[in-house]
Amino acid sequence: MNTPRVVIVGGGLLGASVAHALAVRAVPVTLLDAAAPGTGASASTFAWANAQKKKPEAYFRLNAEGLAEYHRLAETAAGRRWFHPVGNVEIATDAASSAALDAVVADLTERGYRAERITGRQAAGLDPVIDPDRVLDAAWFPDEGWVDTERMVADLLDDAMAVGAEVRAHCPVARFEQSGARTKVVLADGEEILADQVVCAAGAATGRLLADSGVTVPLVEEGDRRLRAPGDERYTAVGGLADTAALRVPLRRILHTPDMGLRPAPGGRVVLGGDGAGSRVPRTDHGIFGLGPMLIDRARKVFPAFADVPVERVRVGVRPLPADGLTVAGFTKPLPGLYALVTHSGVTLAPYLAWLVTGELLDGREAPELAAFRPTRFAGPGHP
Repeated sequence: MNTPRVVIVGGGLLGASVAHALAVRAVPVTLLDAAAPGTGASASTFAWANAQKKKPEAYFRLNAEGLAEYHRLAETAAGRRWFHPVGNVEIATDAASSAALDAVVADLTERGYRAERITGRQAAGLDPVIDPDRVLDAAWFPDEGWVDTERMVADLLDDAMAVGAEVRAHCPVARFEQSGARTKVVLADGEEILADQVVCAAGAATGRLLADSGVTVPLVEEGDRRLRAPGDERYTAVGGLADTAALRVPLRRILHTPDMGLRPAPGGRVVLGGDGAGSRVPRTDHGIFGLGPMLIDRARKVFPAFADVPVERVRVGVRPLPADGLTVAGFTKPLPGLYALVTHSGVTLAPYLAWLVTGELLDGREAPELAAFRPTRFAGPGHP
């Protein structure tokens, strides 16, 4: 039996995870990245592995399995290098945020997800950065953690190349075409690569790249401020983070307040995220340029440990965000050898999706876990 040759477009966490999963099964793999692998959205993510507030049910289950996959990987030396299962403390500072935590914890525990309400003093016991006098109460999510995405991408690709995978940086792709029974990848410089199967995991560029190939997978674009539905709390596809200097007493857990997220980083530093979901740039006149001062001011209002800690760096990136908010995973109809793979939950889902996608590529079986996330859901009037 011939082993299919697979080309992966995109060297972020998703693309690297799929390349690794294929390479360790002795599949000839070529990975192409428009810049350098791991320098896109994977380098500007809050990197919080969780299944909170993920709806509908199929999406929640997918993310819950993604989190469980990290815990399985953490039993290996490699997994322990980049997954940090430190848990997540969410803090309520007033009655409204306390009631919101009640609802979240009740919903998650009913679904079998570990979550519990705790007092401000118990929260301070979990992390000394927390001042119990500034906290009304809190919630504790012990299974959640953060991912060192840059190290993870590097490790996965190093391992993949060690068993024969080819990784090509600075190779932007222009489009995909059908070529007999195979799929042709046309690079921006005119070079053409034939493959038995192609995985498009190009992050925020996925929508444009697929559209140029006659496939419709709509993504929220940079600057597109439309909401998915009335009351939708998401902001835009642009995400921003601020990295602080090291704290005197290192942050131990992921922390969330009603309007920001904080997580540990190597060297005692802290990553600050832009809203309660931990990553997105809010719709304010501050925009990108005021992100660092805004986030450190928010942190100082709740956590005295940040009183004299400066911001060292601000990172901004465009996040892949499918138009309906859900993962896209599956073969496309116009180009049957082309597999579309894009999600806003890339950090949580990457290893688990890689396992499911590899099975679909190599074994010819459709994963029931992905049935609700096929790109063909966008087909209809005006769509291919």
